[in-house]
Amino acid sequence: MLPTQTTAETELQKEKNMVSPSVVQNIVFNNADPNEPRSINLYFDHYKGEPIYRVVAYLNNSGCEWSVKTGGCTMCGTKNSRLGRKISDAEFSNQFALIRKYVTQFNAQLDVPVKSLHVYNDGFFFNDNEISPESREQIFAMATDLKMQKLVVETNGIDIVKDDRNNDYLGKAVKRLGETEFEITLGIESTNPLIRALYNKPDSFEDMQKSLDIIRSKGATLKGYVLVKGPMLTEAEAYADCVETIRNLECWSAGKRFRVEFQPVCHLPNTLHEYLMQLDHADPYFWEPPLLSTLFRILANFPEMGEDLYTALFARIDRDSPWDFWVNRPHDDPETTYKLYLKLVDHYLYRRHESVTSALEIAHEDLWLKRCERKIEQSLEERVAMVKKLLELSRKNRVHLSDYLKNNLANEGNFWERCSRHLDSLK
Repeated sequence: MLPTQTTAETELQKEKNMVSPSVVQNIVFNNADPNEPRSINLYFDHYKGEPIYRVVAYLNNSGCEWSVKTGGCTMCGTKNSRLGRKISDAEFSNQFALIRKYVTQFNAQLDVPVKSLHVYNDGFFFNDNEISPESREQIFAMATDLKMQKLVVETNGIDIVKDDRNNDYLGKAVKRLGETEFEITLGIESTNPLIRALYNKPDSFEDMQKSLDIIRSKGATLKGYVLVKGPMLTEAEAYADCVETIRNLECWSAGKRFRVEFQPVCHLPNTLHEYLMQLDHADPYFWEPPLLSTLFRILANFPEMGEDLYTALFARIDRDSPWDFWVNRPHDDPETTYKLYLKLVDHYLYRRHESVTSALEIAHEDLWLKRCERKIEQSLEERVAMVKKLLELSRKNRVHLSDYLKNNLANEGNFWERCSRHLDSLK
């Protein structure tokens, strides 16, 4: 049975289109079983001017190679889900069989079929050490057999540049998929080299830039993830960086199409910002998710981008969702948070700029101004230098950065002082 549609959600549904946000489903499997994906999710989306349904499958995987070798990106939670051993083609095949099964079931229940399939392996999609050519071929076959209009995968710049030099898996995949659009999502996060270093991104700035042109030249569609408020950034810095990053991508694209999904950071275990959430609220480095209205402020800068700019959603949320749910995700005040979320759903479905302007009319300006008052004394260069030193220590001790901080920092003083004292003690 599909969930019952609420009155609020009904208001978001156009009579001429049967796509409804009420049908969201999250099917979670045994995350320790390599023969099952971690989850298969039915979501709504927007594609070529109209709302559609999409299925997002998160594969059980061996882990991102960058994360395994270095501890990974400071804001990334995929390290929590990896099995830590190579997944065989037979095991991946069993995962794909379950994805096919559930897409077929969803289509039997829906008024219109699923049109977009997202398959994420939490790492480098074109890296043979993470997922083999044979398993990738099974993904391509699945997308075409299920008559998907679009297949979406995620990787990063270094993966694309290496593939272009060696195997051209990307170019071959575009030809193999035929009429099924192949969308390559890159974890760009920021076009500021310092902020990318703060996040410990695996691809160099140059590789990230090169990969944008390579993806287009192969005939695939380019989409960049842009991060909103990673660890050790204030709200004002995060907002400014996100807007600047989108403008830079627009400039680099030189009139060619580019797509952006900006991702607000939420609470995730074993990340740097998880540790920073535990600090005293008066600490300059205390971290909290970005305001929900900040996402609309970003969108408001780019009305001309239409369907090619949107923000990630956080699955299905109801009016009566407990406040504990919201505090780990973007939110404003209790009075307006759910209203803003409905505006975000409306924008996600229809990409109407009116959804943005009307959301900002109900958002409380004082919350934004209060967030913008928070300042960090240390420059970005100083913050990057500190993070690099701490990452090196956590790698030597073979623990996550967050665990290293929990185990080694004293309780006295603010975060920066505690880190500085700890580093001084090791000299």
